[in-house]
Amino acid sequence: MGGHEARSYWEDVGLAMLMGGILLAPAAWFIEMQSSYAMIKWACENGTRGVLLAMPLASLSVIALGTWLSWSCYTKLRGDADQEGGRMIDRSLLLALLGLALNAIFGLMILTTYAPRYFLSPCE
Repeated sequence: MGGHEARSYWEDVGLAMLMGGILLAPAAWFIEMQSSYAMIKWACENGTRGVLLAMPLASLSVIALGTWLSWSCYTKLRGDADQEGGRMIDRSLLLALLGLALNAIFGLMILTTYAPRYFLSPCE
């Protein structure tokens, strides 16, 4: 990657992609947990759990987007990284890997909270 291309990548699209890859997963998990807690009483009163089952799936799709962003940054950066670190590209590679790890962790957290919703009724 050339110097000018690298600079424009970090100042424009690349920085947004790195930050999106890192921040989308925790945001999706937070919104999913808050909306699930808010909807549990309604789901119990109406005897439906479809909404409670759909919310984690929507959150997982947001996490899939964050994973794609992090992975695309990682594949673009991995060939240019240096063993010594310290350059902008090395730090960006670390952020891409951090984004991949966060997306995996928060995706697993959403899946583990999905299991009780699937097997139990909203009133239990």
